[in-house]
Amino acid sequence: MLTLSLATILEEALSEHKNLTGNISDIEELLKPENLARVQELAKVFAFLAFHPAADAGVCDYVRSGTLADDSGPDVLALFNLEAPAPTPTPVGDQAFAAWLQVDSGTHPSYRMVHDLFAEASVPPLPGLLFFYADWASKTGAVYVPLGGAEAEADVRTLARQVFAMAAKVADPADSRKALDRLCVALSKERIDYRKTRRASMKEWLITSFRFVTEHGGDIVSAVGLIV
Repeated sequence: MLTLSLATILEEALSEHKNLTGNISDIEELLKPENLARVQELAKVFAFLAFHPAADAGVCDYVRSGTLADDSGPDVLALFNLEAPAPTPTPVGDQAFAAWLQVDSGTHPSYRMVHDLFAEASVPPLPGLLFFYADWASKTGAVYVPLGGAEAEADVRTLARQVFAMAAKVADPADSRKALDRLCVALSKERIDYRKTRRASMKEWLITSFRFVTEHGGDIVSAVGLIV
C-alpha cells in the first residue's frame, strides 16, 4: 500500500499553491477560509484511524495489509499517523511503525489527537475511528467508534468496512450536524458503540494535530493505492 501526506493531498487540491512543501505553516495556509470550499470537496466523509502500533496489533496488521483505501470507499478519505513524513507516495510495509513501537500509549500522537476532542475525564481508549463530515470550519465535532472489541486483523476489517459504509450512506454535504446525528442513529440500530466528541472544528483539530505529529517526526497520511 502507498500512503501520501494529507498536506500534499490538500496542496494538490489547490493547484494554484505550487510552492508549498507540506509543513505546518503550509497547512494553515491551505486551510484559510477562502480555500476551504475546494478542499472540502475531497470527500464527503473524513475518517481518522487512531491506534498504537504495539498495543493494537490487529489494527496495525490491518493497515499494513493494504485494503484500507478500498474498504473506506470513494466517499471516505481515511487518515492515520505514519512515523515519517510522506510528501510523496510512500509504501507501508512490514517495518512501518517500528520507530513508534516503544512510545508510551499515553504520549503516542494518535492518543493526543483523540484526547484533544474529549474532556479530560471522558477520553475513550484506542483503537478507534473518528468521523468528521465536510464542513471543516463549523464546530460540529465528530463521532468516535471504538475498535477495541475487534482484536484480529479480519475482525478489524469487518467492523471498519461496516462503519465506513454507514458513514458514507448518511453523508449530507449541506448539513454536517444532521449527518453526524444520522450516523449516531445508524450505529445505535446496529448496536455499535460510539462516542460524540466536544464541539470542535475539523480545521482547528487538523492544524493542532499536524503540529504535534510533525514535532514527533511523523505525518498524517491517507492510503492512495496498492504497490504493483
